[in-house]
Amino acid sequence: MIYILKLGLALGLCMGASLAWGQKPVASTTQPTPFQKSEDSLMSSVDSMNRVALHGERIEYCHAFVKQLSHLLKQPNSFQHPFTELSKKIHIIYPEDKSFRIFNWPVEYSPAHFRYYGAIQKADGTVYPLVDNSETIEEKQQLGLLDNKNWYGVEYYRILSQKDANGQTLYFVFGVNHNNKNTSVKSLDLLSIQGNRIVFGGDYFERGNKRFLIEYQKGAQVSLNYDTEKGMVVYNALESEINQPQRKNTLVPTGQLDGLKWSNYQWQSVKNLVPILKLKDGQAPINGVMPSN
Repeated sequence: MIYILKLGLALGLCMGASLAWGQKPVASTTQPTPFQKSEDSLMSSVDSMNRVALHGERIEYCHAFVKQLSHLLKQPNSFQHPFTELSKKIHIIYPEDKSFRIFNWPVEYSPAHFRYYGAIQKADGTVYPLVDNSETIEEKQQLGLLDNKNWYGVEYYRILSQKDANGQTLYFVFGVNHNNKNTSVKSLDLLSIQGNRIVFGGDYFERGNKRFLIEYQKGAQVSLNYDTEKGMVVYNALESEINQPQRKNTLVPTGQLDGLKWSNYQWQSVKNLVPILKLKDGQAPINGVMPSN
């Protein structure tokens, strides 16, 4: 059933891609647009997809939602419609230059297990489906190049723009995957549009990795995000509860924050950005500052 739905998503949205080239700006009007009228049915499907008691039925509602969304995205001028109400139910995020947008959502298809769905739409209307193969992508492939038809499914929550050595814009996406039985994964990945496909990953990370991943104990509160004030990506340092760091399901935050700084057109590690505050007997921090001896 999951395979059929993934195939349906790909076919439905690819059909949209073939019909959506050269969209023109929509004329201003005070009348409700066809897109606005269609959002009610989208909202109903997505509510059922998220709330129906039987997890197996959520896949069926997701299938219906995919068909409705793909139909709308292949309509002329669809990129100009913001889907304001729908964005309260699923992720619809843009980079700063508004050159594309990501539609993205998870479905809990069994208790604590998730399948990720999505599509990327360019400003000219072209649509690229995202097909989640995270359950079949081997661990050694997780740090290599992937594409939209072989996607490590995640729930995207931010797009960050940087410039490469030639002044071209690079798009980095932050995401999280909760589908593993005992672990979750957060990622910082490069998204690039190359012809008729989306490529994930690139040579902007250390140790030859194509993306940055943090895998940790499921349920642990781990952050990975860009801190505007610090001007870098900030994330929780991890340690094993049982001193076995190779067992990712034992990794939890230490209290220390590390970072990734964009330097020489690469994300470079900055350790101990916010150190663990260790107190001696009888000491207490004052405004977060360790007292002198």
